[in-house]
Amino acid sequence: MTQSLNSDTRVLPMTGLWWASFDWARSPFYYVVVLYVFSAYFSETVIGDSARGQAIFSSTVTIAGLAMALIAPFLGGFMDRGGAKKPVLLGLIMLLAVTSAGLGFVVPGASYSIPLGMVLLGLAGCAYSITELFHNALLPAAGNVRQISVISGLGFSLGSLGAVVLLLAIIALMRSPPFGLAETDIARLSGLFSAVWMLVFIVPFYLGMPDFHHPGANWRTARFFPTTWEPIKATKALFKEYPNIMRFLVARMVFMDGLNALFAISAVYVAGTLDWRQSETAMMGIIATCSVVVGGLSAGAIDRLFGARNAILFELFSITALFFFQIGIQKDSILFGLIPLSTEAANRDAFTHSADLIYIVTIVPISALIIAAYSSCRSLLVQLSPPDKIGHFFGIYAMTSTVTVWLGPGLVAAATFLTHNQRIGFGSLAILFVAGSILMIGVKSAAASHGADTSSTT
Repeated sequence: MTQSLNSDTRVLPMTGLWWASFDWARSPFYYVVVLYVFSAYFSETVIGDSARGQAIFSSTVTIAGLAMALIAPFLGGFMDRGGAKKPVLLGLIMLLAVTSAGLGFVVPGASYSIPLGMVLLGLAGCAYSITELFHNALLPAAGNVRQISVISGLGFSLGSLGAVVLLLAIIALMRSPPFGLAETDIARLSGLFSAVWMLVFIVPFYLGMPDFHHPGANWRTARFFPTTWEPIKATKALFKEYPNIMRFLVARMVFMDGLNALFAISAVYVAGTLDWRQSETAMMGIIATCSVVVGGLSAGAIDRLFGARNAILFELFSITALFFFQIGIQKDSILFGLIPLSTEAANRDAFTHSADLIYIVTIVPISALIIAAYSSCRSLLVQLSPPDKIGHFFGIYAMTSTVTVWLGPGLVAAATFLTHNQRIGFGSLAILFVAGSILMIGVKSAAASHGADTSSTT
């Protein structure tokens, strides 16, 4: 039975809390396995060559991303035509947990370890992405239009907070490994820890969260592929029937590539321009992740204050301003040399120079605003999409997040190569922020576009 949009007038209904708890259970996998712990173990210890390890790991993630880019649009439409989503989500979570736990068998020196690690990481990456599609498609059942922005932001916050908790627990185990284990064993078993965390904390979601699907729909009769599908013709039809939604998806694709690259390249940038050590970049990662929690919680308030569309513009303008300030920070000055700074090192274990402290202070608001922009985008898509097309548009949403994922890093690489200047190369991301902001200005808010996109279909 279809769950209608929640009519609860509270800022955060219980269904919203249950929906957000899914991120608390699932998101730590990405931080622990893909970003920080298992990826480093796989590259450095199992493969044993930093450059080769980075290439193999990146290739595995890229292949999984491209696979998702190919199936996401079909999968989104399939979700709209299908039945109950929670049973499918349960199967996907089990697949994610099994593949994550299976990474514990990837041991150094075994001939099967590298191919096994690649297969398990690829399957886990696909399962992770598909769970996000199904989870996003359940968002209309979590609350009404005014509540969705708060619920979406809470999901990001809980996911990041859960990641911090699990990462700190793994770091503690690495420092004092139990049962005669070594530090590398803890890293090898990090996927198992993520799987256990996932299976334990997914329970509240399944007990409390209602399902959302159309009356009479079921998976047995649902078609995975549409009856007829011509990519160019279908894309043109979407732009004709839903111009505002498609304009938003294009704008998001542009600026989100820049935001993702900003997150991914920041550590490399400060290591080169400010001479930060690995311990300092690691501390920056923890500070950024904690700031993400704040950003997710504040996203709902920003959306309610400005509306999701205007909130995105506010967040993009603020991020762009902070980014320009960041790239103007040098070891001996700020604002591109206009204001000199002392270069004398302070008696601290980390961030010993004034420029270091100023840069780390900027990390807090920019990280919070980036995750708030992620949340506002998800909220706006829910508000703009017709209920019977939400899965389809989230499929396109996921596809556009993957197809051009190379754009931000590629722009930085090209600009750095051409100028031989790391600061100019990193600063080229501003092009994507500005271009995305200009495109977003042409997107109408949910209230202003009510009926505009759908009127052409009648």
